Amino acid sequence: MSTALIGGLANALAGGGTFLVFPALLLTGMDSIVANATAASVMMPGGVASALVYRKGSEYDPVILRRLMIASMLGGITGSVLVLLTPSQRFSHLVPYLMLSAALIFSFSEQIARAAAAHISDSTRWVPLLIGQYLISIYGGYFGAGMGVLMIVLFFLSANMNVQQSAALRFYCTMGINGFAIAIFAVRGVIEWKVSLPMAVAAIVGGYTGAHLVKRLSVKAARSAVLVYAWAMTIYLLVR
Repeated sequence: MSTALIGGLANALAGGGTFLVFPALLLTGMDSIVANATAASVMMPGGVASALVYRKGSEYDPVILRRLMIASMLGGITGSVLVLLTPSQRFSHLVPYLMLSAALIFSFSEQIARAAAAHISDSTRWVPLLIGQYLISIYGGYFGAGMGVLMIVLFFLSANMNVQQSAALRFYCTMGINGFAIAIFAVRGVIEWKVSLPMAVAAIVGGYTGAHLVKRLSVKAARSAVLVYAWAMTIYLLVR
């Protein structure tokens, strides 16, 4: 419960909530695919709560939002199907490297964002935006940790969005990615609902509170804490 609460807060403040919830579920002895699906079902409600707060004062071109949501849903479906086609033992072997790639992306997110900002164009480039979102969404449906950072950078590069717009929009896209993915996981019976539902309530509280506190608390401190945990768990999983 406390992990989900902190995960919801972390997601709203700096991203990276999955870094907290997914390894915590793995440490209980849960199967890796079940832990992945359960983590997605835990974090999505918290993201919805944050999105409801962030939407105030955020305006988007409805065409951009609609097309991004379509790309997100298609990619999320593709990724969730791929993970279910992956044998559990093989996915378990992939987990440390997926965590490593996500931790690296999260670690260098500020540098990536600065590099992206230097190449912002004045117009929306639809092909790289939609293809990029589809590919990120496949990763999101398959694993997901760190995908928020990738989306923010993509929106910088392809749609000339500022940090606030990008940060808020990622929650909408994440809902598109995880909504269908969770539905597919549920139909296949790979979500541990007895664990997921109470944790989801905690994530909602964390996501809603975190979104309200984002201007008062140090985003850098929250991000640093998530990074320490992410790297600790990545190293543990690699060694194990």
